[in-house]
Amino acid sequence: MAYNFAAVDREQLLLMPPSVAEWLPEDHLAWFVIDVVAELDLSAFLAGYRADGRGGGAYDPQMMLALLVYAYSVGERSSRKIEKRLVEDVAFRVVAANQQPDHATIARFRATHDAAIAGLFGQVLALCARAGLLRPGLIAIDGTKLNANASRDANMTAEQIAAEILAEADATDAAEDAEQDAARSDGHDDADRGLRTRGERRARLRALLDELEAEAAEKSYEAHLARRAEKEAATGKPIRGRRPTPGSATHKSRQRANVTDPDSRLLKTKDGYVQGYNVQAVSTADQFVIAAEATNLAMDAPAYAPMVAAAKTNLKTAGERRRVRRVVADAGYWSVDNVALKGVESFIAPGRARQLKKIAESEQARTEILDRVQTGELDTLAAAEHLGVTRARVNQLLRRRRAGDPDPLTTTMIAKLDTPRGRRTYKKRAPSIEPVFAQIKHNRGIRTISRRGLTAADSEWKLICATHNLLKVYRLA
Repeated sequence: MAYNFAAVDREQLLLMPPSVAEWLPEDHLAWFVIDVVAELDLSAFLAGYRADGRGGGAYDPQMMLALLVYAYSVGERSSRKIEKRLVEDVAFRVVAANQQPDHATIARFRATHDAAIAGLFGQVLALCARAGLLRPGLIAIDGTKLNANASRDANMTAEQIAAEILAEADATDAAEDAEQDAARSDGHDDADRGLRTRGERRARLRALLDELEAEAAEKSYEAHLARRAEKEAATGKPIRGRRPTPGSATHKSRQRANVTDPDSRLLKTKDGYVQGYNVQAVSTADQFVIAAEATNLAMDAPAYAPMVAAAKTNLKTAGERRRVRRVVADAGYWSVDNVALKGVESFIAPGRARQLKKIAESEQARTEILDRVQTGELDTLAAAEHLGVTRARVNQLLRRRRAGDPDPLTTTMIAKLDTPRGRRTYKKRAPSIEPVFAQIKHNRGIRTISRRGLTAADSEWKLICATHNLLKVYRLA
């Protein structure tokens, strides 16, 4: 008796022409992406192509965009790996309609349409709004650090960059001399591509050095004094508080710049320092991202107001009628201006959650000491020793009290967060925004910004967040 196995004949020709429509089930993510991209406004992509049909043929932008969106949705961002999967992966072949653009074409499409790809975020958000999936009454904002496509070892000081420029100039001069000698002997005088490349590198180094020098001049002690004098002249009043000193950390500018990706920064994380970007996101309680931006800021606080404004603008553009009313953020966004931001009610922790009780106790102790100073039990010198501050600081606090200033903002916010409503509201911060970063960084494996330059990084981050929203819509469909 022979085994009853299905015959395996790899030389057998297909009896009918293959149809890619039969390669995947109807509910596959690839079909969802194809259908969504087909409904998008692609005029921004088409603007770069000739409308008269002349010239060499190009891949359809709709297909290329669908390919890019699908690749990012499954965590594949390398153009070379996308090219490989166009051969080996059935879903990729379906999205590309069995066409196989090479890695250079994919990378060029992504770089050429930076702005249009960034605008894709707004169109996807409008899709979510039309589906009634957005509940923006309460939003959460947070940031996370992503590695840049650059090495930490590529950071150089201004002195190192200047030395590199001189070395590049010497190498270029020597190469040009040799090239000219060869050209004379051959009868040709064309410039060598390698020389142009060295020239471009030298220009990039020169621009980087200028940037470091300009930043140092902007933050210098002399510039600070000049701005202070200008403000005093405009207001006619001296600026209160401690005068700046030459050795203050305020006047220290960035010491190093990265020659591979000058827009990236050396950023501190809980695991050490990374060369990367501080990407920001604003999400609803249902974890839909309604605003996204890549920054190179070391601190989160300066991004608070711009991100809240961007969230409002994006929602309005998307056709969402419900307004943003409450914003929750962690201690990284704590500042007087952020807490007092108009148009929303801000719930920002003035410190780590487990330290709030200690902060409140410290504020209460300070209040009691100042009360004792006002009643004559303590003098300002003893109060300064108790509080661990200068005598001038104690006098400043007393002047504010006499002027009728309200309780310190820290005390007010802690009291607000300690109410039942405050606890309920702030408790929604973590489940609103943290899963967004967990999905992107852990589940999808996106921990690096693959493109270089702040504009390109911002475009890629918006695409990452757009695909995050698309995946949520797909799972809810």
